[in-house]
Amino acid sequence: MSVEHAVIEKIRELSPYKQEKVLKFVDLLQQEKEEIEQVFMELVYQWRRETRGISSTNDFAMHPAYQQIIGMGRDVVPLLLRELEQKSGQWFWALKAITREDPVPPDKRGKTQEMIEIWLNWGKENGYKW
Repeated sequence: MSVEHAVIEKIRELSPYKQEKVLKFVDLLQQEKEEIEQVFMELVYQWRRETRGISSTNDFAMHPAYQQIIGMGRDVVPLLLRELEQKSGQWFWALKAITREDPVPPDKRGKTQEMIEIWLNWGKENGYKW
């Protein structure tokens, strides 16, 4: 039985009043998730627009929009992984800063496609869905 199915079964066991409260809470969580994604996408767009032509990792990673993305914390990890998968990009610095992990072995550094695959595998292994 999947986790989602088990949760649905538990909700069905609740009284109608408690079911309504749980569903309202779930709705609020969904709204918050959508707001986080909207802010994230606005920051990504700003960062891409304002860093076109910049090749220095330090310069683009220190851009205010990139730093704001890092400041959003773990909530944006799935969004960063999705960006990495769909559009590539320079999200390794942000992922390392937020997760405090670096799954990329030294011999793979600088090999962008391999680094992307390593991070995507790390995300799957750590339960992220994007």
